[in-house]
Parts: sequence; structure tokens; C-alpha cells
Amino acid sequence: HNGSLKLIADHPRFRDAKIGIIVSSVRALQIFLRRASKLDRMPDYIIVEGPLAGGHLGFGEDWREYQLVNIVQEVLLFMKEQELNIPVIPAGGIFTGTDATEMLKLGAGAVQVATRFTVTEECGLPAKVKQTYFAAGEEDVIVSQVSATGYPIRLLTSSPCLGSNIK
Repeated sequence: HNGSLKLIADHPRFRDAKIGIIVSSVRALQIFLRRASKLDRMPDYIIVEGPLAGGHLGFGEDWREYQLVNIVQEVLLFMKEQELNIPVIPAGGIFTGTDATEMLKLGAGAVQVATRFTVTEECGLPAKVKQTYFAAGEEDVIVSQVSATGYPIRLLTSSPCLGSNIK
């Protein structure tokens, strides 16, 4: 949220805590950075989330038209042009080691991988949910408008929220 930094600016640890942001475009990044510069508190890292992320997507109905690699390249170019040395971390669509390596070769500081770890022993999800994730195929993943955020949400077809009348 663009106003988040202002909400915490008077906290004694405002300059000490690591602050990361999640954006899905250079435009969103520019808006955040303008506001952050007014508070003289730039983020410590930037997560660039693509349209294949799980959960809420920072895209509209046209999410299929975007590719994580293109967004990351645009963000990295913008960062270089602005001479900003803030790590860029791609997320949402990093499925293999090759995917991760390609992002690092582009200049990413790291990659964020989440969904792949939902089935691990360390994950706190119930065993039944883990098995549902583990057994799911590409055909079991959909993008829906059930989210109250107004943005599409990527979820499994077996998600209980799809059967409810609550947005």
C-alpha cells in the first residue's frame, strides 16, 4: 500500500527495520519510490511479482498478457537508469532451478519461491491441504474474481472460497 510508510514513519525503528515492497510493474514502483523519497526512506528490497503468482495478482483481467521475465527486465532497466542500488527479487512463476538461474543472470538479487514449498514438512499447512497441493495439476489452478481486493486471485479449483457467496 502506497501510504504504508507514512503510517509508520514516526516509529523509532522506522530507519532500522528492513522494508520490502511488492510491485507488478515499473509504474507501480515509480509511484512507491516517489512517496518513499518524500520520507527519505527507500525500500531495502523490491519484489517483482508476475502474473503466475499464487494468491492475489497485481493485474487485471489482462494478466495473461504479462510475463515475469519482461517485467523484471523493465524494472532492472529502470533501477539502472535511476542509479538505484536496491535488490530486485522476482516472484510468481519461478518453478525450476533453471527459472531461478535465468533471473539471477538478468541481474536479480535473489528469487522468491513459495508455492513449491507448501508441500514440505516444514510448512504449517494441514496434511490434507498439502496433499491437495501435491496432487494438483495445471488444470486444477484457476484465476478467479472472488477476491475482495478487486484483483484476480490464483487458486486451486477445490478452494472453499469458490463455493461461498462471500467475496
